Amino acid sequence: MLKRLRRWLFGGPPTPGTTFAPERPADAPPGERGPAPAVNAEPPPDSLPSGLPFEIRPYRDSDAAALARVFRNAILVTAADHYDGDQRRAWSAAADDPAFPADLAKGLTMVAEWQQETAGFAQLVDDRITLIYVHPDTARLGIATLLYQHLEDEARIQGRERLVTEASQVAHDFFLFLGFQPDAEETVERDGVTLSRWRMHKPLI
Repeated sequence: MLKRLRRWLFGGPPTPGTTFAPERPADAPPGERGPAPAVNAEPPPDSLPSGLPFEIRPYRDSDAAALARVFRNAILVTAADHYDGDQRRAWSAAADDPAFPADLAKGLTMVAEWQQETAGFAQLVDDRITLIYVHPDTARLGIATLLYQHLEDEARIQGRERLVTEASQVAHDFFLFLGFQPDAEETVERDGVTLSRWRMHKPLI
């Protein structure tokens, strides 16, 4: 279980040979992707130990199922304080869309792992941050910030002059922390359910 990572960070390494318990299932009907990034809204705590044991690497096709689980759990659990059950089910249902794996392969998608367990992922398509999702068991450990920094670095290498995103209510403060500026609040509809989000941008020059 990814909760073991938190114990590792604050209480010492796990016992050799220990494994993760199966992730609890999430029940979500088919649907479309909802508001973009659902990350923990607050910056990582100052008490984190140095040398976080995460591997940040590019997406592989074999990651699709694990990223779908992270996507679903991040929405159903982390977004509970900002969206009701119907909204979260409609939003998380995008993980069951047959097009989900193909969408993950667009642009640059970076994956965070710990001991081969997926902790989070983020995606940049052109100048747009389309996805940042972190498993709720590893929220507030700075994973989203690490993932984002890889995307911003890539955008600068590409010569992008700014980044844009459509941030969920969960992610709004996180993007403010990263230097994004809000443009407008808007609503989108998924499976007949309305969800609110923020259009935001960050100048890179």
